[in-house]
Amino acid sequence: MKALEISKKYYDWMVEIRRDFHMNPEPSFGEYKTSQRIKEELEKMGIEVSSPCETGVLGILKGKEEGKVVALRADIDALSVNEETGLDYASKTPGMMHACGHDAHAAMLLGAARILSDMKDEIKGTVKFIFQPAEEVAGGAKKMIEGGVLENPKVDMAFGMHIWSDVPTGEASIQPGPMMASADVWKLNIKGKACHGSSPWQGVDAITCMTAILNGLHTIVTRVNDIRNPIVINVGTINAGERFNVVPGKAEIVGMNRTFTKESRESLPKWMETMIKSTCEAYGCEYEFKYDFMCSPTINDENVSKVIKVAVSKLIDEKNLIPMEKVMGSEDFSEYAQRVPGALMFLGARNEEKKCCYSHHSNFFNIDENAMPIGAATYAQVALDYLS
Repeated sequence: MKALEISKKYYDWMVEIRRDFHMNPEPSFGEYKTSQRIKEELEKMGIEVSSPCETGVLGILKGKEEGKVVALRADIDALSVNEETGLDYASKTPGMMHACGHDAHAAMLLGAARILSDMKDEIKGTVKFIFQPAEEVAGGAKKMIEGGVLENPKVDMAFGMHIWSDVPTGEASIQPGPMMASADVWKLNIKGKACHGSSPWQGVDAITCMTAILNGLHTIVTRVNDIRNPIVINVGTINAGERFNVVPGKAEIVGMNRTFTKESRESLPKWMETMIKSTCEAYGCEYEFKYDFMCSPTINDENVSKVIKVAVSKLIDEKNLIPMEKVMGSEDFSEYAQRVPGALMFLGARNEEKKCCYSHHSNFFNIDENAMPIGAATYAQVALDYLS
């Protein structure tokens, strides 16, 4: 409970920082002011600070004894969403908003750094505070890892946290196994032959072929894939046609796929191209298919999950540790968890009375700031428990 008591002492300070970040959101890989504020706050605590990538920040706190190394991670970027909350501390940047809680993540990890600085004599080992850019484009974690955040000294365990608007404040969820899906982007260009709209037999209609492909893609989900292992094939944009009286000769489809297993992830582009190729042949079209593996599924390590569960049980009643269904959304915390034992926890921040009940990425998204002392204390308690 000591970590939570200290965390509550820093509540107003964390709220001020979170609201500063919220008013001044910055895009992925453009978090210059955010990272500068983070550096300044860490330096005030006497924590060693470096920049593993241009807008990423790493803080290192060494305890009284040598020992294991734990990494605590928060993301810091915002989204290209126009805020409509009407809050006093709403975004000052048109078209940019902290609509996913990263402002709170950064403030809570700073809170944890302050708690652990106060408790430095109780730390047996080293704590790394990872403030990561560009989670929203699934590129920041890789950049930080390339910059050496998991080395010198080598990290033994990684812990991340995500504010969650579907879970009430005071509750949390941590469990082993797959928790968040992969996220991979694909693009399909279909090439037909344009002609006058009055004589479609003189051309090859790319839209007709595209429609057949769209119908076929969705049959993969339930007729090719084993539905006991869920996948999503999402078509995000369609561009085709130039004029009302022209049969279109080309069409473009862009989408994103999600799944929880390596097997399904590797199979999806093969399943898709088999169907695309046969359909294009049937309709007399050519195609170009590009598939980019972006973000791996987040799979929580069993032993790390146990450590986190014990730690958070010291801060909130065990009955408030709730089970949660897997989330089809993605998190590039998965990149750390692929390289070292790691786990991601969901922290409840829903409060309907405060209108903190909107979906992540909504123009009206906001969090109940009463969740922040729990989050900061959880970061700290996990580090203390693991290192001891």
